[in-house]
Amino acid sequence: MAPKILVVDDDADTRRVLRYVLETVAQIVEAEGGAQALLRIKSERPQLVLLDLVMPEVGGLEVLVSALKDDPTLKIIVLTGQSDIGVARSALERGARAFITKPIDPERLRDVVEDFLNPNGGRGDAEGRKPWRVVG
Repeated sequence: MAPKILVVDDDADTRRVLRYVLETVAQIVEAEGGAQALLRIKSERPQLVLLDLVMPEVGGLEVLVSALKDDPTLKIIVLTGQSDIGVARSALERGARAFITKPIDPERLRDVVEDFLNPNGGRGDAEGRKPWRVVG
């Protein structure tokens, strides 16, 4: 069975592009906001979440903390238009596995996602390794 990725972004065009880029890699499930994302994480049980930080109502950092509280093994990659290193540090300290700034290079994103879904690779899974990286 194909791995499942939850794409969380309040922008429909961004979700559409991410689906197009990643549909050959995994089954894609979408959420248009943080509240819907938390429900989908519980119902869909994705292996990976691509999470926008800035969303109305329930923001990405709140989703990140709540999701990891329920499942500390969940892999979450933060996608955002903010390139502020403080924002990246905050997301990474709260458990994000990677921080990727928009605009996103489709091939690079696909490579990062495949790496995280690879049971033999999956950067950040090995003990003692830094569980993150910033990809611009």
